[in-house]
Amino acid sequence: MSELKKSIASSWYDAYNPLLEGIPVFKEIEDIMDAIAFDPLKGMNIEHLSFVDRIALLTGEKTPLEPTMQSARTAMVWYGMLTSGLRARNPTLATNKKYYYEILKCAQGGEKPPAAAPTSGMSINVVKGPTGTGKSVTQQRFCACLPQVIDHGKVDAAGWISMRQLVYLNVQVSHDGSRGGFLLGILHEMDKALGTHYSISLPKQYKTVEKLAVATIGRLIAHFTGILFVDEAQLRNLVESGQAELMQMFLLLLMNSGIPLVLSGNERAFDWVTYSQDKSRLALTPQSIFYPIGATNEENAEVEWAAVAAGVMAYYVLKGPIREREICIKILWACSGGIARIALILWCNAQIEALYRNEESIGPSDIQLAYASPTFNDMRPLADGFHYKKSELLALYRDVDADFYARFWRPLQGDFNQTSMQTNEPLEAMVHAKTSQKKPLSGPEKLKLEQTRQRNKNDKRGLMMQSMSAEDIRQQGLAKYNLTNLTELKAQIEKDPA
Repeated sequence: MSELKKSIASSWYDAYNPLLEGIPVFKEIEDIMDAIAFDPLKGMNIEHLSFVDRIALLTGEKTPLEPTMQSARTAMVWYGMLTSGLRARNPTLATNKKYYYEILKCAQGGEKPPAAAPTSGMSINVVKGPTGTGKSVTQQRFCACLPQVIDHGKVDAAGWISMRQLVYLNVQVSHDGSRGGFLLGILHEMDKALGTHYSISLPKQYKTVEKLAVATIGRLIAHFTGILFVDEAQLRNLVESGQAELMQMFLLLLMNSGIPLVLSGNERAFDWVTYSQDKSRLALTPQSIFYPIGATNEENAEVEWAAVAAGVMAYYVLKGPIREREICIKILWACSGGIARIALILWCNAQIEALYRNEESIGPSDIQLAYASPTFNDMRPLADGFHYKKSELLALYRDVDADFYARFWRPLQGDFNQTSMQTNEPLEAMVHAKTSQKKPLSGPEKLKLEQTRQRNKNDKRGLMMQSMSAEDIRQQGLAKYNLTNLTELKAQIEKDPA
């Protein structure tokens, strides 16, 4: 930035800030959506793939993402946390310089900092939702938009000769049930990103966990860490080892560091947080909750599912075209319960079986076969629980808040029992029904739709998605595979809660 531009900044927000150099600029919602969208097969010559290549692609790791409004909103929250946090810690401002060097001095001696950071407690986001609803892939795609490390040369205004800026950090910790293991996990991830040796040198220098904790946070601050992602599941072992109170104290220290913090977990996450001050801090920004599409009867569920299905169905490696695409979208929604990962599993399994049958395309019946397969037994109650709004099926999974859904769905159960279980149109009629070819919505249109939904959600209840008939394999699956075995499954879980 030129010296003229540096001198005419009208506020702290516009002031010259070397920490923002190299951070991508997003102006509109579609900028975010385009940035996090990901098609793993883009540019690949599908026609020339071998049989083994196709199987490998279908069975290997895959993270396609066609952004929904939920994933876009969450990414925008994180982007705001990142950029606002870097602006608040602008190293060219005198007050920030003073605080920065005070923190480093305290960290060097393993002492707690003298005062809270300028952004203390203001950039914390809790992300919750059932497994497979898009939390992790949204985080992966958001991080992929950013450089993880930015190398700065000499910056006189900041007092730097050189600086390695850590833009983001995904914390992967050990599961030994100790704070020390958690801290080593942070340091190990920093070493991988920065090429440092903190995970070796700091534990030798700081013999107590308390001093190592302060030193670790000091290193995060020293590298102007932009945003820190922590999986709550990785913390739970520490809590269950009897260190819940100590863990909460450490999180409080981390929250006060000024580093934006994202805590991600399932629907029952953070039930171990009991201190009121910690609970209030976790609520400082609206939680980002990823529900299965349609689970809360949202008015824009059809549009959201169209986005999920577009990303899932783009992962297609067969030579022939998809048969009856619009019906596949509906059946994927029904058979997956609106859970993106389950839809991807069914979609890929259907293709695998088609390849082994020497078929070159798939359609609705192939998805149904994948749903009925014994390989889907463990996931079927979860999918059916959300599709049929049966909380007793969700109770089979410890990480799903079945009680919440039971309360939420209870007013609808009478209507549900009459409509979805008895009087649905036959599958054949649905398959051959005319379907409208809807033009995909632009980013602003999706935002407008979301705004309308927010205004109307207290006055209207979204229509429940049409279910299939009693003769449909979904209905047979619910009766055959779930309800008749419910008592046995519950007994098994109670016997072996792990």
